[in-house]
Parts: sequence; C-alpha cells; structure tokens
Amino acid sequence: MIAVVVSRKIEALPGPGVQVDCPCVVDLVDAHRQSGRPRFAEIRAAYENSQGKILEEYYAPHFPAAVLLVAAKEKAEVNGGAERIVLKMRLYYDARKSTTDVDDVFRLARRVERKYSVLLRGETQDILVRGIYTTAAVLLSVLDAMVCSERKRKRERVRAAAASARKEIRQIEQNARDAALDRALIRYLGGLAAGFVLAIVVVITLKAEIGPQLTTCLVAGAIGAILSVMTRTTNRQRVRVGLGQGRFVIFLSGSFRLIIGAIFGAATFVLVSVGLLPIAVPPAAEKMNLFFAGLAFLAGFSERWAQDAIVRTLPGAADRNAVEPARGKDG
Repeated sequence: MIAVVVSRKIEALPGPGVQVDCPCVVDLVDAHRQSGRPRFAEIRAAYENSQGKILEEYYAPHFPAAVLLVAAKEKAEVNGGAERIVLKMRLYYDARKSTTDVDDVFRLARRVERKYSVLLRGETQDILVRGIYTTAAVLLSVLDAMVCSERKRKRERVRAAAASARKEIRQIEQNARDAALDRALIRYLGGLAAGFVLAIVVVITLKAEIGPQLTTCLVAGAIGAILSVMTRTTNRQRVRVGLGQGRFVIFLSGSFRLIIGAIFGAATFVLVSVGLLPIAVPPAAEKMNLFFAGLAFLAGFSERWAQDAIVRTLPGAADRNAVEPARGKDG
C-alpha cells in the first residue's frame, strides 16, 4: 500500500516507496538540506506537477529558507474560466534567523506581488513578479550570509540590505501601478468609443422628435467630453480611473463620461433658452446655432463649469453666492 503525503511541514522526509502528493516549499527546503539530497528531485517533480513549473529557485545554504519563481496555472475570470499561466513567487524562511526589517520587506513583497498579479496580465505581470523574486532572492542571500556573523555586523548589514530591497520593491510597485493605470485607461477609452457610437445611434433615431438645435447640442457636448479626455491623455495627465472598480465598471465609466457630456450640452441649451442661465443669446439665427453648439461643447468639455452653471440656476443660489457685507467691531 502506498502512503500519500499531502502538503505539510514534515519533520523527516518519507522513505523510498512513499508517494509525495502536493508537497509544499518546506518539503523542498527539507529535501534540499538533506545530505546527498536523495529525494529532492522526486519531491521537486511532485511539486511542479501540483503547483506549476519552477522557473528559478534559490535555497539558502546555511539556514532553512528558499524562494521560488513558479509558472502556476489558474482559471481566468473571463473567457469561460479558461486556464492561464501566471508567474508567482513562493517564499519560506525560518523567522528565528531573520530580523524585523527583513520580515517587513518580505511582507511588502508578497502584498505587491499578490495585488498586481490580479490587476496585470501577460508580460507586464511577468516583469513585476520576476523583479520581486530577484529582490527577495538577493535579500535572502544576504540574510543567509550573515547567519554566522557576529550580531552587530549582521544587524548593520541586514538593515542596509533590507532598506535597499524596500526601495527597490517600492519602485517596482510604482511601475506596476503605472502599468495598471495604463491598462485601465485603455478600457476607459474603449468605453468612451462605445458610448460615442451609442450616442450617435440614439441621436439619429430621435432627431425628428428633439429638433435640430437640441441634436446639435447633444453631439457637441459628446465631442467636448471626448476632446477633454484626449487632451488630458495627450498632455500626459492622468485620467481618474479607479483600479479596484473592475474591468466592466471602468468600461462603463468611459461610456458614462461621454453620456454626461452630451446631457450637459443639452441641459445648457435648455437652461439658456428658457432664460434660467443669464447668458445673452445672439439675435441672428445662423449665429445662434453656432452659439449653442459652442456652449454645449464647453459644457461637455468641462464638467465642473457645467455643474457650477447649473447649480447657479437653483432657487436661492444667488443668495448663497452673495458676499456677506463686512461687519464692524460693534456689529
């Protein structure tokens, strides 16, 4: 009968004839530290069979510790849950041989790796995890080299290495955040394009009912919203996109930005036409059309200006915006 050993921390390696199913990093460390490593290849093969192919690995010579770079399989959230290959870092070390600074760096590395492995895909995610793995392996090697050193020298050397590793991981995190924002911006612009197509279809369908001037203002407001996003993107200004919102919500946000611009353009036309916005309208008919188109474009281009203009039309807005007269000492 063949015994099956599941993932666990083992005190002694199983003997020949014992099948190791789903070993963990601790098993690999123990097998690597054993004299002659008689079971290391077998346990490593079992680990790859259950966890994924090991691309790079570092085992500390002087104390139980290892860091692995693994190409793991996981189910994607899209495409019907199809499997995809994702790089992951696996880390184990004996905390009794470590320091608080090193522990903090490893926690930071794991947090950054897990967070941006969800937000990033493809080569960008690979670069992120490889950078974190390299930094963790270097720090682990310094910690291993200092195990047998005197306490004061070890503390100073490890503290300096931990500070350098923390700085490196912070830079990797910033690069990963920039890459995640770029991906989110692409989805946002895709939603903007989809919203424009939808708006054109709606305007063409309702053109007879809403009239030519209101139609022009809807289109001008939508174009203003598009140009606003394009201007900020061209000038390398960040479009505000929440990374934690999800792909579909980011896509909808792009569509809503255009719809909001179109609605603001139409609302400005209505408010000026009925006299709620104190803006003089040119008497000539041909100039009036251009005037409303330009006004709607500004409303779509600048949401803040349009919101301020609409708020000023509310009852009591003039009293709230009025400047209170200065009072004397006896007032």
